[in-house]
Amino acid sequence: MGTAVVLPQMGLEVSEGLVTAITVAIGDSVSEGDVVAEVETDKAIAEVPAPASGTVIAIDVELGETILVGATLLRLGEPGEDGEPVPVAVAADTPTVAAAPAAPPAPATPAGDGGSGRRRAAPIARKAAKRLGIALEQVTGTGPGGRITLGDVEREAESGAASPASAAAVANGAGERFEELSTVRAAIARRMSESQLVPQYSLSRAVDATWLLAEKARLSAEGPGKVGVVDLLLQALAEALVRHPTLAASFVPAGDGTPAGLRHPAGIDIGVAVATERGLLVPAVRGVERLGLAELALERARLVELTRAGRLAVNDMGGAAATLSSLGTFGVDSFTAMINPGESSILAVGRTVERAVPRQRGIAVVPTLSLTMTFDHRVVDGATGAAALAELADLLEGAMEWRP
Repeated sequence: MGTAVVLPQMGLEVSEGLVTAITVAIGDSVSEGDVVAEVETDKAIAEVPAPASGTVIAIDVELGETILVGATLLRLGEPGEDGEPVPVAVAADTPTVAAAPAAPPAPATPAGDGGSGRRRAAPIARKAAKRLGIALEQVTGTGPGGRITLGDVEREAESGAASPASAAAVANGAGERFEELSTVRAAIARRMSESQLVPQYSLSRAVDATWLLAEKARLSAEGPGKVGVVDLLLQALAEALVRHPTLAASFVPAGDGTPAGLRHPAGIDIGVAVATERGLLVPAVRGVERLGLAELALERARLVELTRAGRLAVNDMGGAAATLSSLGTFGVDSFTAMINPGESSILAVGRTVERAVPRQRGIAVVPTLSLTMTFDHRVVDGATGAAALAELADLLEGAMEWRP
């Protein structure tokens, strides 16, 4: 049956992906490592490489189809090998987003149900049919083996076959419109709902940023490249996690026959919240405790650029111990962030604000930075969280020895 090309695991939290491109056709020869498909997850548009060389003998998915991690995209074999497609089992209510291009008309296959009595249809086609009030039994499938595609449903709708009830539902909107959630927004909604189930608490601290800003200017002038406040915050946060290793752990719920416990990573990976047109994404900077500032600044810039372009690699996603979220550039003084499920803490940083503070029996105006740290109470107790935040504040006010 050849070699299967499957959707790989793309981070601990990714469970599915939307097929956005298939770059090969049946009969094409590919080499190991060649890109054969692109799949959009809640984190990025990832390229799927061929695990071996061979000839494409079957393509088991369609554009616009959402598939689970481990599902077969296509199969490779020898020229002339049997390439009868094997249907991929995907739940009919699996979330999807973008509309796939209409498939060109092809000879219809009467059965279209693989002998199961249930019409085979892409999940996105099923959702469209339900929304438009079209019975799948009346749609002619033009996909492999008579499978119903989104294009088939759309053509049926254009022919006027949609039910009057569905037409009225669309017309009675009085200017309102329904927008289906994108892959990213659906994932954000799901993960933030999961975050609500995490018992979490937050602690806040105002930091005198005088020394921090002076160090930023000094290090940028002396170093090979420009260093930002976020880079300094990342290195200081990693140092705080090294000194308080409980914060680097993450809660693992009980499974089949295994008790609940804590996962202790080998290094300190920290997520960086990045605002994009697709939604909020969080790439992970690996081994922050080992990186010098110059290397850290370059790596963060690389991840931000790839995130905004939607081109993060598999190793750039998931598995962080904590996340840094900064809204200072948006004029926010302070805020409380929600924990990413699977992490122990998240640091929310506001903008630098000049404030009048008591100083040597007088009043001084100093730049201050608001830090709010939220913790998973299953991992971090209040006293431990308070000690870690106090340590971080001390580091940022002059105790940090930067790794250049």
